[in-house]
Amino acid sequence: MFVSLSALAFDGPDARLEVRIDVRIDIKIEDRVAGSEAAEGLAGVALWTASNGFPEDIQHAVATTYVPIIEGEAFATFDELAPGSYAVTVYHDKNNNQEFDKNWLGMPREAWGVSNNARPRLRAPRFEEASFELTAGAQSIDISIR
Repeated sequence: MFVSLSALAFDGPDARLEVRIDVRIDIKIEDRVAGSEAAEGLAGVALWTASNGFPEDIQHAVATTYVPIIEGEAFATFDELAPGSYAVTVYHDKNNNQEFDKNWLGMPREAWGVSNNARPRLRAPRFEEASFELTAGAQSIDISIR
């Protein structure tokens, strides 16, 4: 993830500080089978500010987007975010149905990942495990999905 910050300060009785943070998320899809073609399709990306519904109840995310995967990589951008605590979820939408597909046991059928590359065994990651602080200046993280 690449974060850039710009701020404008105004003098006078109506002084204010305007802060704009743009976030770029770099996603790398790891092929499960050696020698297979690079992943294609869409990456579903969601940005979260709280644990409510995290990581799958997408209507609770503050922003979502679907971006094309080209040669195993995807890039998503979220603009004008306030500083604070965030988490990102990503999944490889292989069949382009904009749904996170699971089998009859509820296990994922599509590759997924979250910020901090949190991947606990036998349960979904928690917001606290995936969250990061978005502050002034540049920050960088990578999300791998498998």
